Amino acid sequence: MNTPNFLKNSTEKMFFGIPVALWILSLGMFFLNCSSVVVFTCLPFLSFKKSSIGRLEGIVEGLSLICRAAAGLLSDVIKRRKRFLLIGYGICAIARLLLAAAASFEWIIFSRVVEKIGNGVQASPREALIADIAPKKSLGKFYGLNKALGMTGSTLGSGFLIFLFFFYSKQVTFQQIFLYSGILACVSFALLLCGVKEPGVASEPTPSYKHVSVREIFASVLADLNKLSWNFWKVILCIFFLKMGYFSGAFMMNFAALQNSSDFLGIPLHHPGQLGAMIMTLQNILCAICSYPVGWLSDYGDRRRAVLVCAVLLLSSMISFGYFGCWQWGIFLGVLFYGLQYSLQGALMAFLSSSMPANLQGTGFGVFFSVSGTAILISNAFIMGTVWEYYSPNIAFFAVCIPVIISVLFLPFIKVFPFSEKHSDGKSDAQ
Repeated sequence: MNTPNFLKNSTEKMFFGIPVALWILSLGMFFLNCSSVVVFTCLPFLSFKKSSIGRLEGIVEGLSLICRAAAGLLSDVIKRRKRFLLIGYGICAIARLLLAAAASFEWIIFSRVVEKIGNGVQASPREALIADIAPKKSLGKFYGLNKALGMTGSTLGSGFLIFLFFFYSKQVTFQQIFLYSGILACVSFALLLCGVKEPGVASEPTPSYKHVSVREIFASVLADLNKLSWNFWKVILCIFFLKMGYFSGAFMMNFAALQNSSDFLGIPLHHPGQLGAMIMTLQNILCAICSYPVGWLSDYGDRRRAVLVCAVLLLSSMISFGYFGCWQWGIFLGVLFYGLQYSLQGALMAFLSSSMPANLQGTGFGVFFSVSGTAILISNAFIMGTVWEYYSPNIAFFAVCIPVIISVLFLPFIKVFPFSEKHSDGKSDAQ
């Protein structure tokens, strides 16, 4: 099958050798992540049961990732990415404004579910749009840039919370913070609406999908899934077990809060939310600094190395929390390793993208997010949450080490092809 026309043209305007559309898309991620981390950091410190918040975050994150499958599949069928991003960003902005008015745990659940649906709608098309814009030989670098700017936004968001909690802990309320978060999400929506243009959209005729039945779309989706190679599915299976080792940051912050200390590494704590903000800031700084260079390096050599390093760092984080978590420096090391492994997400996306044909990027990312969502849902809601509540938090971190080790065992069986062998006709991988 020939590459669709909507992938043939590329955004030509460049800034420092990078397409302007990618810069604006990444700036949108900057503001969206800044908005998101503000909400995420504050939730564990509301007056609710800690395990309930941890499970809620794990469940809604898992549901969000599962929702991304449909958006990715449809973006390949409809051959438009931006409209999915606009819908998703808009839903996120509305949900965060709703959260500012939430007065009960039920309202918080509702607003978080709505927000995660919004995240689900925009995520797969966003990753596919990056692949549409970026030259295939530089996927790691461009995914790394997107993750770096996104995590810089997360860093500034959590840093902003530290400032508020340190100097204005008596004046500021969580409702006010959530309102600021909603405004930042609106800025992200405006950037996307005005600044990002899909490659080749202006010259495309109106697509015929409006006259296609649901049954035909479903048949088309099944046909696309059948075109994905066996090597792609081995990558997905490897990632499934790797993602089972991912735990919600709410568990990380709650674990640190169990220390009941008036300071953290010598820094006085003036507000319950300050500790969580400090933890997220440390993690996000590491990720923001390392994402771009790590993604750039992954473009040279075997991309499986990035997955291996990611697994090693993830295991190091779990051991630090599980075995050394009774000391503040143990918690610091756990956050350090987790932040470093998170900086490899851009390289992981490039690894996945290189295993599938160009005309099925949305479908492939949809499958990835669906499988990842299932893995994270199992890990957080059933493994971490259950072991945390009925045994101990330390054992909970050890429990999720096992699937990460299993994921490493798949790496020798995954083939990695040079970019010259990556065709756009769906035959890039060995069947």
